[in-house]
Amino acid sequence: IEVAIAVVAYMGCSSSALVTNKLTIHHFPLPGGVFCLQIMFTVAVVHVGRRLGLIEADPLEWENVKRFALYVASFVLCLYSSGRALAVSNVETVIVWRSASPLAVCVLDWLFMGHELPSLRSTMALLGVLLGAIGYVLEDSEFKAKGISAYGWILLNVAMIVFEMLWGKRMMNTIKFTSPVWGSVLYVNALSLFPMALFAVAAGEAGDLHKVGGAPQAYQWLALSCVIGVGISWAGWNCRSKISATSFTLLGVVCKFLSVLLNVAIWDKHATPRGLAMLALCLVCSSLYKQAPKKSDHPELPLTCPGAAKGEIVGSVEASPQEDETSEVNEVNEEAPLASAAS
Repeated sequence: IEVAIAVVAYMGCSSSALVTNKLTIHHFPLPGGVFCLQIMFTVAVVHVGRRLGLIEADPLEWENVKRFALYVASFVLCLYSSGRALAVSNVETVIVWRSASPLAVCVLDWLFMGHELPSLRSTMALLGVLLGAIGYVLEDSEFKAKGISAYGWILLNVAMIVFEMLWGKRMMNTIKFTSPVWGSVLYVNALSLFPMALFAVAAGEAGDLHKVGGAPQAYQWLALSCVIGVGISWAGWNCRSKISATSFTLLGVVCKFLSVLLNVAIWDKHATPRGLAMLALCLVCSSLYKQAPKKSDHPELPLTCPGAAKGEIVGSVEASPQEDETSEVNEVNEEAPLASAAS
């Protein structure tokens, strides 16, 4: 029963997060302001839960704050660029580009994280993702009208996702949390509030408040996005601890398909049928991709990158060859203001 609850909770939060944020930003075209409210709500929930004894979260300490600084900067950029991308693109476009992130991650893992190059199966899967992404771009009306400039915010978002994948792992090796889940959630959100507010002010969102509609439905979407932001913070880590890495990866693919179906069902701002077919190709191929093992998993191969020693701690769990093969493509919960350092 616990596993079923964990899976259902994660599927509900993960599949609805991107669509909910899209709808919220559609009604409130102020991404920085929306994310500030979501971040404040998350911090408030953690603080109240800790006071009531329902949540255990590590207090802010200067040494850990310094270690989190670079990650927080990338998190804010990732979150803000995600909001700007959702403001100008449909949900399917964002998913396609995020699904292509392993193309960069596998190379950077090999260069800096001590991993081998992908296997033949994973290489074919990456080629399938690439072909699907190219096919989608050729069908995208925004690309036809504006060229590559239509993807400026999306490309920045993907770059920050890739950085978080790599840097988050290394950072968590240096931090010991009593409560890795809620501790990292509190740190990242509390430290992100001020930089996100600066982004909002710099973008001139204060002068655009008149664009905010007063419809009750708009505020309902905003409230729901805040709740989902907190929910996915817990659900992602909880579900990952209950099921295998392979199952979690496949579940992530299912959630993205559900996001697409939900987006198609609720309004007309979605991709063409051919574009949806290309997106499906990306997601199916991404489910076949497996991260290459570390070079240290094979004694005959010398370790070339420091920090990738066998038994390296990722989060608070000792990395094993089986766990290390999980797909990177579905382990990023960047749809909402949460802090999963290695996700």
